[in-house]
Amino acid sequence: MDNLSEIVENYLNKYKVEDIINQNSKILFILESPHTQEIKQGYPVAGSSGIDMTKFIYGRESKDPFGKIVSQIDKYNDLYPNLSEFSILNVSSAPMQKEGLKAHELDSGDGQVVAILEKLRVNYKSKRHKNKDWNRIKSILLEDFKQRLLLALKQSSSIEYLVPCGRFAEAYLDLIKELEMSIEERKIISEIPHPSFNQWFHYDSMEKLKRVLEEIGIS
Repeated sequence: MDNLSEIVENYLNKYKVEDIINQNSKILFILESPHTQEIKQGYPVAGSSGIDMTKFIYGRESKDPFGKIVSQIDKYNDLYPNLSEFSILNVSSAPMQKEGLKAHELDSGDGQVVAILEKLRVNYKSKRHKNKDWNRIKSILLEDFKQRLLLALKQSSSIEYLVPCGRFAEAYLDLIKELEMSIEERKIISEIPHPSFNQWFHYDSMEKLKRVLEEIGIS
């Protein structure tokens, strides 16, 4: 693939969904990547996974996606208290699945990039890959993730907890920790599943997140 770095960076910029960083937040949720609803709405966890996050944090009767309310705290803080305690960041700022871009007509470069991102997404356990293009795209993805994460921690120095949601997010955060020691100054809440498919209500490890929420006054 010619000019690979430029093609990947263009892809990440073209389909970017901005992170939500609230200045005085204490918890930074780290998720995998945007999908269909995130591209449509313009904020992370905009679909059913986001609704499950809100239900877990604020009660089963909640109906709004977490990304929606955290990105509009002035509008929703009366209904959902302490929203300013939360920030949200994706490992990949653009979709890692072609299905997430079904409303868009991809050019050949974008199609090649997302095809490799799909492979990286399911092969998250491997630090290095036999295919050199996979490694090059992974390096770009990791660098972009690292820079956005460091910027988030600078913008919100009050962040105490990093909560990677799902094995992919946890694996990529582990890779960043090896490169950037300052991240270890925060407490990492591990073994939290991705909030898709109602998983937040079925894992014993969610008790760790419940304790953190109670600590900051949400129970």
